[in-house]
Amino acid sequence: METQASTAQVALGKGIDAAKLERELNAMWSEMSAPEGGGGAAGVVRACVLNLVVYAEGAAERAEVDDLLSEVVERHPCRAIVLAAERGEAGPRLEAFVSTRCQLSSRGSKRICGEQITIEAAGAAVDTASSAVAPLLVPDVPVFLWWKDIPHHDDRLFTRLANMADRVVIDSAAFDRPHEDLRRLAGLLEGGRMRLSDLNWGRLTSWRALVAGFWDVADYRGSLARIEKIVIEYDPPDLSHEQLAPKALLALGWIASRLGWEVADGGSTFDGGRARFILREGGRGVEAVLAATDDVAGRDGWLTSLKITTAAGDEFSVELLHEEGRLRTGARLRGAGHACERVLGYEARTEGERLSAELDILSRDDVYESAVGAAARLLAALGG
Repeated sequence: METQASTAQVALGKGIDAAKLERELNAMWSEMSAPEGGGGAAGVVRACVLNLVVYAEGAAERAEVDDLLSEVVERHPCRAIVLAAERGEAGPRLEAFVSTRCQLSSRGSKRICGEQITIEAAGAAVDTASSAVAPLLVPDVPVFLWWKDIPHHDDRLFTRLANMADRVVIDSAAFDRPHEDLRRLAGLLEGGRMRLSDLNWGRLTSWRALVAGFWDVADYRGSLARIEKIVIEYDPPDLSHEQLAPKALLALGWIASRLGWEVADGGSTFDGGRARFILREGGRGVEAVLAATDDVAGRDGWLTSLKITTAAGDEFSVELLHEEGRLRTGARLRGAGHACERVLGYEARTEGERLSAELDILSRDDVYESAVGAAARLLAALGG
C-alpha cells in the first residue's frame, strides 16, 4: 500500500471552533467524493477506525510526526488530532487547520482516507488545549494518545489527555533523566488506571523472545533454575550518558519479575555506568550487573549483550552484531560437551510500523507493567 497525504489544508483562524472544523472537513470530503470530469465516482472511502491524539513539542518533533503518520494510515485510517505545542512562547495562541490522509490500492482504484486536525497551541494555551481536543473526538471508536514527549506526572495536559484515552503510547528511549522518569512511570502505572504502550518495550521483543527461548529447551531448564549471575551490557543513552539506559533496566526488570526475584537489602552499587544488584529468590542470591559499553553512534541506549551464568558454570547468551543487523545466541553446558550457537536476523521496524502495531492493542500489558515496577525497585535500591 502507498500512503498519500492531501495538501489541501483549510486554515481556520484564531481559536478552536469544533463545529466549524467539522463543516470544513465535510466540505472537503464532499469535494473529494464528487464525480471526476463528469464521469464516474472518484472512489474515495472516508474511514475512521480510531482516534489518534498526538502531542508533540517543537517544529522538529512535529515534522517527524507528520512523516510517521503517513505509515500509520496504511494500517489504521483514523482521525488524527495533532497537538503541536510551543510552551516557551510568551503569549497564548490556539489555532487549527484540517487535512486528509489517503492510502491508494495497488491499482489506484480506491482511496481509503482518514483525516487530520492540527492544533497549534502556544504559551499558557497549551495547558488548556485538552478542552479543544475533547469535542473533536469521533464517538464509538477507541481513543489513543501518542505522547511524543516525556510523561511527567505533574503535567496537567498529559493527565487530562490520558484520561480521555483508552490507551497511551510513549517511548521511554526519549527519557532525558531515565532514573527519575522510570520511577515516575511506575507511579503512573500503579493501580492499573492507565493502559500504556512503550515503543522501547517493543524494541526488546526479539531479545525477550530469544532469552525466553532458552527455557523452551528441556535440557536447559534444570541449569537455568540455578542462575548465579546475569550481565547486561548496553550502549549509553545519548541524552544522559551517566545514567542507566531504560532498555537495560526494562530487560533486567522483565527477567526479575518473570522469575520472582526481588532486590536484596544492601549490596546494590552504581559507579561509572556500571550497576550491581543482589537479587533474591527465597534464600538464594543472584548477582545482576548492568554495564555501559563504549558509545557507538546509532545505538542510542541499545542492548549489546546479555549473558546468564549458572552455579555449574553453564552459559546462555544473546549478543548484538550491529553491523550485520543480527543477534547471536549461544548455550554451553559445562561438562556435558554441549554447545549451541545461532545467528538470527532481528526485527527491524520503522517507528511508524512500531506505532501502528501498538494501535492494535487495547488491553493492559501486565508483563510490561511488572517489568517497569521491577525496574523502579532496582533504581530505588541504588537510591536514584
